[in-house]
Amino acid sequence: MSNRLTRQLDIDYPIIQAPMAGVSTPELAAAVSDAGALGSLGLGSSTVEQAEALINHTRRLTTRPFNVNVFCHAPAIRDPQREAQWLARLRPEFARFGGLPPETLAEIYLSFQQQPRMAELLLDLTPAVVSFHFGVPERGVVDRLREKGIVTLASATSVEEALLAVEQGIDMVVAQGYEAGGHRGIFDPQAPDGQMSTFTLIQALKRRIDIPLIAAGGIMDGAGSEQRNASRRRRRAAGNGFSAVPGIGSGRRLPRGD
Repeated sequence: MSNRLTRQLDIDYPIIQAPMAGVSTPELAAAVSDAGALGSLGLGSSTVEQAEALINHTRRLTTRPFNVNVFCHAPAIRDPQREAQWLARLRPEFARFGGLPPETLAEIYLSFQQQPRMAELLLDLTPAVVSFHFGVPERGVVDRLREKGIVTLASATSVEEALLAVEQGIDMVVAQGYEAGGHRGIFDPQAPDGQMSTFTLIQALKRRIDIPLIAAGGIMDGAGSEQRNASRRRRRAAGNGFSAVPGIGSGRRLPRGD
């Protein structure tokens, strides 16, 4: 099955394994890529050193293209009073299991915007694909990645976010509908959320954007995938649909449905 996306990504099938930070592994990404789709590494909670090790590990497992995903959210603004309230509220829950809550909260998901060394690492290792979640970096960063031959993707949950991604020079937009599992890549959590479905978002973007669109959200099996095909954009990203396969890093695989 050949289309604009498969040719640009050098894959056989227009299917992308969602990155799923903390769950995806090099083994899973390599297996998906070897099967002809695009495997992905979720590096949202990784340090630069961990990211380098994961990318190199994946390269030892496959010679096929794979995607490296980073979070690009605005850095969190600390609120000590609010954090103390949350810790107090959770104290009884910790006590139920014989534990104590931490003294302070820590931000485990560092933004790409806070890690200039991460950009330099990606420019040095040049993975085939780099994708962004919760936002997009400055145009200059995107241009540097593209000059290295890296294909860039960005998740968008609204028309406005997608248009911003295009403005920043992103190659492809992942249109993530309200059905998405885990979390959606909203750029500004304080902004109004239209909660557009995947199908509705794809339809809206088709009229505004000329770069490849990738449907994401609610795609668990062939039936869900075919529903998205009604948009005539036969490209899709799936996350939870991979939760029952070998190589998943969630501790145990979810049971398969019969």
